Amino acid sequence: MPVSAEPVRIEAVSPEPVSGAGPEPVRGDAAGARPAKGEERAEGEERSKDDTVLHSTTASGVSWITLNRPEAMNALTPEQRERIIALLADASADPAVRAVVLTGTGRGFCAGADLRGAPDRVRERLPGDVARTVRLGAQRLVAAVLDCEKPVIAAVNGTAAGIGAHLAFACDLVLAADTARFIEVFVRRGLVPDGGGAYLLPRLVGPQRAKELMFFGDALSAADAERIGLVNRTVEAGELEAVATAWAERLAAGPTRALALTKQLVNDALTGDRAAAFAAEAAAQEINMTTRDATEGVASFTERRTPRFQGR
Repeated sequence: MPVSAEPVRIEAVSPEPVSGAGPEPVRGDAAGARPAKGEERAEGEERSKDDTVLHSTTASGVSWITLNRPEAMNALTPEQRERIIALLADASADPAVRAVVLTGTGRGFCAGADLRGAPDRVRERLPGDVARTVRLGAQRLVAAVLDCEKPVIAAVNGTAAGIGAHLAFACDLVLAADTARFIEVFVRRGLVPDGGGAYLLPRLVGPQRAKELMFFGDALSAADAERIGLVNRTVEAGELEAVATAWAERLAAGPTRALALTKQLVNDALTGDRAAAFAAEAAAQEINMTTRDATEGVASFTERRTPRFQGR
């Protein structure tokens, strides 16, 4: 039985050029890009060397990472992948960054890996070559999201297929435009899911749903994705940026280290036994109680006022 309430026509997801590039970048640092109305960029904001990945950090501490190849529905190139991994690592290390948003321009969030840009093989494929490519490519990207020490929101503006879907599912919170679709496209190409799909989906929706999505490769609407637990909230396409901004700024105003430790506990919860989970929880609480935000949180409670967290 398909996940959708009605049969869904299987559509090939192709990175061919599309008419109409779609909405302008949510955030960006290419020429002409600018922050949202009423919001200024943080002082000293970095300008991306590659305008296929736009990046800006707002004054409120939100790092916006935007895939910007709308003509290819944001099919992911190796260069884009490495740029995203580097930006997520930077976000972890930068105390001025307190939340991250991943999104895309145009009609696609990410239509998967851009196989057209893959280099031609110069030698015969040897055992281990494919595993190495997956390990150093798609798996590193998904791991970078899971391991980022700041909360990461996916603002899915359009089609998320293959590694693009897994990139979204690896995020801590997933917002989707009502026009978005999620497709486990691998079976259509005779491939095994990679990029952590077989790890992520059973943890999000259970093994039976995960196998249904991966066996059939049907396009899943944003509403159905929310219904089965892959998406936190579906919003109208025109409201996606505003809701993502509100969520990110709320996270950015929170106790950053406590959020990082909570993320680690939840991500590890399904991989160990109760004793290990309880030990990790106690250790996380021990570490967190050394932070300024924990001290401020307790003080604000006793003084009956709103806490003012600094992310330290």
